[in-house]
Amino acid sequence: MDIFLETTMEKAKKQYRGAQAPIACIEAVKGAVQKPYQQGIEKERQLFQSLWATGQPQAQQYAFFSERNVGKWTHPSGGRWDTVAPKPVHTAAVIGLGTMGRGIVTSLAKAHIPVVALEQDAQQLEIGKKAVNGLLEREAEKLIKQGLAPGSTLASVRFTLDFADLRDADLVIEAVYENMELKKEIFRKLTSVCKPDAFLCTNTSGLNIDEIASVTKNPHLVIGTHFFSPANIMKLLEVVRGHHTSLTTIATAMNLGKTLGKVSVLVGNCPSFVGNRLLSPYLDQASYLLEEGCYPEDVDKALEDFGFAMGPFRMMDLAGLDIGWRSRMERGLAGNKVPLGTPARQREGKRYCPLADLLCENGRLGQKTGKGWYQYEKLGGRIAQPDPWVKDFLQKYRNTHQIKQRPATPEMILECCLYALVNEGFHVLEDGIASGPEDIDVIYNNGYGWPKYRGGPMYYASTVGLTKVLDVLDKYYKENPDVPSMKPAFLLKKLAMVGEPPLKEWRTQVGNPDSKL
Repeated sequence: MDIFLETTMEKAKKQYRGAQAPIACIEAVKGAVQKPYQQGIEKERQLFQSLWATGQPQAQQYAFFSERNVGKWTHPSGGRWDTVAPKPVHTAAVIGLGTMGRGIVTSLAKAHIPVVALEQDAQQLEIGKKAVNGLLEREAEKLIKQGLAPGSTLASVRFTLDFADLRDADLVIEAVYENMELKKEIFRKLTSVCKPDAFLCTNTSGLNIDEIASVTKNPHLVIGTHFFSPANIMKLLEVVRGHHTSLTTIATAMNLGKTLGKVSVLVGNCPSFVGNRLLSPYLDQASYLLEEGCYPEDVDKALEDFGFAMGPFRMMDLAGLDIGWRSRMERGLAGNKVPLGTPARQREGKRYCPLADLLCENGRLGQKTGKGWYQYEKLGGRIAQPDPWVKDFLQKYRNTHQIKQRPATPEMILECCLYALVNEGFHVLEDGIASGPEDIDVIYNNGYGWPKYRGGPMYYASTVGLTKVLDVLDKYYKENPDVPSMKPAFLLKKLAMVGEPPLKEWRTQVGNPDSKL
């Protein structure tokens, strides 16, 4: 028994990095096994008291109730989506069978919703069909192990190349890659092929919902449904309302998320929405730390010790560095679209870190190529090892650009990365893109690996103290005025100025001109 408990303890420490409750549970079992009854009870009482003092139980309670209440947003029209009845979705369609589309198809089939899956050519359709059938077979095996009949719990999936086969779908989810012109072309076809009351959803991670809706006959039926990869596993669904999106469309999309077993959060339409918008300054700061003397493993370790399942550089390697590179090239930040004479470390008058671009130019795209910020034992391998090539590459880069090195402590790494993320969260609240700090926290707890026992980024800021967050940001911005994302948000300054109001009061202060804050 002792060996079993020790092994279980080691597994729990790795699986629940930084979380104290699982460790305490095992300690309580050890007390029950190894001590007399009264001593075991006393041990459990002591463990409970020590856990409460950590603040982790309060953070997890906050996270739990935030999920229960998330997304109850008053629409600009004056109504609330949660008071409107959603329309039933008897049949659905998915366009695009890449990684995201396959996961969405699988999620719909698991939720008993028959699906029509469409691809652009026969070869891609066959590849997608094989992948989806593989996912469905795994789901069927799980159901058999649970003693259930898979035929009665997985809906049918029909594969097609013909848009006309989508004409009877109650709801269509477009899941092609992030290209505005391609998405608009698809929505032009959908608005002419689908029935007039069909809901048209786009699985975009940051493109303008209103621009996509502008090519349709019924923009009030268009909405963003930002799934997270792999879509059949990840719990978060970011539902994005456009300017014309109706309350019924919102209610239907939110209800679909619930049907699929997702935690759905309603957000407003802006570049990158909420989750990815906050992620951008976080990743920027991680890259700046490399310029100034850190290495990928230093930054990742600090954030993983904080509780993230994966640090930013391991995360980028997993996702593929080419995804961000392609996006930056389309925006004119990298590649041939960068104007001649632009400084290597500056774009549009702001600080820019080209390190990831340079890695991609060297064919280092992450796990898929066996090398990225780390090296891997094989192509597609998952075990990240620090790479001497990267260390040499970074040192040469610093010397070339004469960058003053200041290797950061773990505390400095956390402050740079997390406070940048939190600051953008305050901007999101100012802009009305999220209805309250709880929505941001739910998004990060369920989609970005934020440790739930820390409540979420906005809750974390409230426990650190807004005054401290403000002071650190203000100091950093004065030293680096070319990094505008670190300029403290007005709402942060406003809240910090009046002595740390409780988190539950933040929502009432957003956009309230009569606030005493």
